[in-house]
Amino acid sequence: MNKFWVVALETYKRNVKSMTFIVMILAPFLMVGFSLLAGLVGNNFAKTSNIAVVSKNEGIRDAFIKQTDFDVDKKVETKDEAEKALKDEKIDGFLVIETNEEGSLISGDYFGNTSLGTTDEMSITQILTGIQVGFVSQALQLSSEDIQKLSQPATLATKTVEFKDGKMTDKGVNRMVMTISSIFIGLAMYMIILMYSQVTSSEVASEKGTRIMEIILSSTSAAKHFYGKVMGIFMVILTQVVVYFGIGLGAFLFMKDTDMVKDVLEVVSIKEIVKSLLGYNLIYLLLGVVIYTILSAFCGSLVSKSEDAGKAVAPVTYLTMIGFFLTMIFGMSDPQHIMMRVTSYIPFLSSFTMPSRIASGTVTDAGVMISLLILVVSTLVLLKVSASMYRSTALVYSDDGLWKALKKSISIMKSEKR
Repeated sequence: MNKFWVVALETYKRNVKSMTFIVMILAPFLMVGFSLLAGLVGNNFAKTSNIAVVSKNEGIRDAFIKQTDFDVDKKVETKDEAEKALKDEKIDGFLVIETNEEGSLISGDYFGNTSLGTTDEMSITQILTGIQVGFVSQALQLSSEDIQKLSQPATLATKTVEFKDGKMTDKGVNRMVMTISSIFIGLAMYMIILMYSQVTSSEVASEKGTRIMEIILSSTSAAKHFYGKVMGIFMVILTQVVVYFGIGLGAFLFMKDTDMVKDVLEVVSIKEIVKSLLGYNLIYLLLGVVIYTILSAFCGSLVSKSEDAGKAVAPVTYLTMIGFFLTMIFGMSDPQHIMMRVTSYIPFLSSFTMPSRIASGTVTDAGVMISLLILVVSTLVLLKVSASMYRSTALVYSDDGLWKALKKSISIMKSEKR
């Protein structure tokens, strides 16, 4: 056991001190920052700021100009003038507002050298809708109170219940929070696996290509060496998760008195958020990371050089993408889809899909326990098989490819058993 921890701690220290680990810590923040910056720059470049508004109804034209945030050229009043101004690049575009014969329905046509951004298009549509509602209410002689009542949406509250001693009681589960948490778990697992799959594969394959394995295996067994490598990488992953947790907690304590955080906490309590992230969600996250880490190590054991680690983890990448996109496509819209129900019991995929089914309340506790049992057993079997494969291929140096390496490993295992 001491040799196992020596390998694990050595693997952990080497990876934590590496520049790669620091980059992986910063990668999500850099991605978010880059996305926000790109979106901001893109919006500024695509933003249509100077337009003209044309309408035969002066009341509608004036109402739109008062409500819009666009810089409207009020001197341009006809469509011909607007076309000339657009041709001379004095405006970015122009909006033609028309009404039907009864004067109750409003339609708008926008003309520009470039298309409107989604935000600008929604803004124009919202203003036109508001003006149309005003015209219709005047025609029907409705008061502002009547309009408010008509626009008030119906409310629907959903409760998950259970029966205790013959009485129906509320479980107190916030489905919205549970669903968001399940999506968050899937996204976190997707990022962790993609970041660490090649690291794990390279860690296992690196020493095989240096012939140092002959020295290592003279002091410890191949299985202990493999287990130590897997444990070391898993400890690195846990370290990154703890760092993110600390950053998140610090950010919350720093921003807890801001209006944005207070508004969120009025709808969702901290207790509900913590409860949704713990329990089954946390178990599936940990088991999912573990089984994919073992699979990455298994793929790494089939190659002889760390340079081939990227190719070796292709199956890990494909499985991760399948599980993640299933969750994104059906997790919120249709968690009872046949693909979700089937894959929630398939190892590797169940870590992604089952949390969504739990969040929607479409699976029983017995179903969850069966899924977890299958996942745990599969993880242990994969760990045992991977260690056996590693022991068979530890001193095999071949560039024949994954499939031939796998067949050679199996044949060596069979001959050892004889």
